This record gives sequence, C-alpha cells and structure tokens, in this order.
Amino acid sequence: MEQYHHGIINCGQTIGTWRIKMYRILVCDDNREFLKLMILLLEKYAGSYDAVVTGCAGGQDLLAHCWNNKFDLIYMDIVVGRENGMSLAKAIKAVNPRALTVYVSAYDDYYVDMVQAEPFRFISKDASDIPRLEKQIADTLEAAMKRINGRETFSFVFDRKKYYIELRKIQYFYSMARTIHIAGNLDDAPDYYYGRMDELEKELERIDGNFVRISKRHIVNIKYIKYMEKNKVEIDHKVFTITAKYQKDFIEKCAEYWRLHT
Repeated sequence: MEQYHHGIINCGQTIGTWRIKMYRILVCDDNREFLKLMILLLEKYAGSYDAVVTGCAGGQDLLAHCWNNKFDLIYMDIVVGRENGMSLAKAIKAVNPRALTVYVSAYDDYYVDMVQAEPFRFISKDASDIPRLEKQIADTLEAAMKRINGRETFSFVFDRKKYYIELRKIQYFYSMARTIHIAGNLDDAPDYYYGRMDELEKELERIDGNFVRISKRHIVNIKYIKYMEKNKVEIDHKVFTITAKYQKDFIEKCAEYWRLHT
C-alpha cells in the first residue's frame, strides 16, 4: 500500500486497521523509481523488526517530515535534487540526534566527505544489481536495529575460538602487557585476549559511541560511570584516572551521551 502526499510515500501493512509500529525508517531519494525500489526492499525485512517505512522524494519534504515526526533510521541519497544530502542529514541530526544515517550513492568521490559527516553505514546506489542492493539493505537494517537496541556485539579470538559479548554488558577494558582485559557480564567468554588498545579504540569508535578512552591503559563505557570529576571516574566501586591527553575528548563524549539520554 502506498500513499502519496506532498512528496511523501508511506508504506505499511494493514490488518483490519493500521498497525502501530515500534521503529520508523525513512528513505529519501529524488529518483522516484529508485525510491520505490528501496521502499519495496526495505518492506521485505521491516516486518521482522516491527518497523514502518516512509519515503520522501525531496529534501524539503524530508525536512518537513522530520520536524514533525521522530524516526530511528534513514537511508538517503547524498544528492537530493539540487540539495546536498549531507547538509540535510546534519540539519536532521540537530532535530533527532539519536537517529542513524545510511548514505546511498553511486559516487565514490563523496566517500571522504561522508565519513566526515559520520554516517552509520554507506551502500552503493545500483538498481541494476538488485540482489546486491537487497543484501546491503538487509545487512544495514540488522546492524541498525542492534545499535538502536543496544545489542551490538564485540568479538575477539582466544585460544583459536571466537567469542561475542554484547557491548552493553561491558563496563570497561584495560590493558596489561600484551593482553586486553574485559570487565563486565561476560557470560562464558574469557575475560582477556591478546590485542592492542589503539586497535580496540578504533573498533569501538566504529561500532559503539558509548565507549571512551581515558588513559593509555583504560577504555570505559560511559553508561557505567557512577561518579566523575575532571580527572577521575568511578565504575563499579573502582576509581580510574583520566589522563590529560584524553580529558577533552572524554568531557565532549560524556556531554553528548547525556544530551542524548536525558
């Protein structure tokens, strides 16, 4: 079922009356045929996540919709008519900072700019290869729902076996010699593995913004901080020092976390 209204396409399933969906997904593309294709592919999987998909055919329609409606995830072209999709995304982020953005583009030259605009994911805009496009959509949907629900996992290899731990269960990481130790509810996973903190920091930045490095040896999960000062934090009755090198970034990330969660 499709409804057109001032450039907006709403797609959802009905059973007698409209069903109230838990998650809201937006798609924005000025190419209406590609827009309908994206919606069609998203709808194949949206039901598994209890989601409703809304399409916007222009930047102004998108902005108007976002001013009046909350959403969780948006797939958008980086060029919407004469408008820059990345500029639109930044404006939308100011209104709905917790939403995730997936950029859709046929132009690889925009990649660096998109990275700077902090997208959640990037997929190629290619209607000639529908199976590939569908797989990208399915993969980004799954990853987005894990992020939204705090179900993203951290994986590592220990003794030739791969382990997965939900990031929301990890309180902090700390290094000792060549090992990285993990504190939290780890279920049956080991509490350390062999690795480097710099690599761990980059991986956590990619998959979960709740973790912040506070020293050469420690990365903490902001949600578990019980008490903090300029140069120290307390987690699980343990006090950790925030070294000068990491204080500015720590304060900024904490401020952003609390702005989104209060």
